[in-house]
Amino acid sequence: MGFERGFERVPAPEIQSFVRHHGIAGLLDASRVEALGDTWTTALMQEKRAIAFRALQLGGTLKVVATALTERDLQPVALKGPALAIQAHGSLGSRGGVDLDILIPERHWPIALEVLSQQGYLPAPGQCLPLPKGTHELVLLHQNQPRIELHQRLLRHQHLLPDTSGLSQVVDIQGTPVASLAPIPALPYLVAHANQHCFRRLIWLIDIYALLQCTNLDPEQVAREFQRTGTCAMLDTCLTLLEKLFGLSVAEPLQRIRRPCRASRAMVTLALAAIRDSLSDDQVAKRIGPLKRAALDIALQDDWRARVHALSGWLSPTGKDSQWIELPRGLSFLYPLVRLFRLLRRSVG
Repeated sequence: MGFERGFERVPAPEIQSFVRHHGIAGLLDASRVEALGDTWTTALMQEKRAIAFRALQLGGTLKVVATALTERDLQPVALKGPALAIQAHGSLGSRGGVDLDILIPERHWPIALEVLSQQGYLPAPGQCLPLPKGTHELVLLHQNQPRIELHQRLLRHQHLLPDTSGLSQVVDIQGTPVASLAPIPALPYLVAHANQHCFRRLIWLIDIYALLQCTNLDPEQVAREFQRTGTCAMLDTCLTLLEKLFGLSVAEPLQRIRRPCRASRAMVTLALAAIRDSLSDDQVAKRIGPLKRAALDIALQDDWRARVHALSGWLSPTGKDSQWIELPRGLSFLYPLVRLFRLLRRSVG
């Protein structure tokens, strides 16, 4: 689990906090947990029950929301969450979460937001449309239901995985068909998403590990998809972590196309520390500094065109930038400089 001490020397609250942070309680084997002893069993089984309850709540909400959106001729694609729990682990209760991620093309957002409003969902405070260039999701809140993140594209960087047409498969969520990314296109997305967050949570690595073990997965097709999406350096980071943590035996096609580099090695070191210390995104950024974090992300792109796109993405203003200073419409082109200034300020701070 990332602890350097012997398991029996780790206090139960610390284990419980670690398991909660990494979202892995739903995957713990009950019989093995019970063999640990009452002190650890009570804490871990409490987390396992909490994950199962949350997973059922997320699954129920996804059923209702997906049905309502589909009835308006929209084609929502569920990302991660309940759909991935079934695809990767075969059980809805194996993977919890705090929200639902739903991908809908931006041109369909007016109808989608109307549908979600009828379901009781409203934009979170501070969220507004149109979204800033550097933001790709809108957070929607409900008084009694899990929050929803409505995505207009898969990732923050616009050049990565921009087209998802024809890449989905139907997953059965408690009797309701819901579209989700098929395993082969899902793998580059999951690797790029984990890379976006410095691979700091074990559940993201375990999801990828589980999908790679699917018996009907063609490693050659998977390798071609990583090459097509320009995520081979990120793949090298991910495979190195899976080898170190879980002893993954990498298939030859994936071994052939992985792209080891100084940046991927640096990301492995950063990820292992973030996993061990259960760091948040802000804590990771604070540990290495925003500028170094941006430079590492840019270096992990597979070619110079992608690096230029990634640099542009890091300089694209976010909602926080426009809230920090409100420029007149005629001067809005200066927001990338505001973004750069704030990154430099955070690095110095």
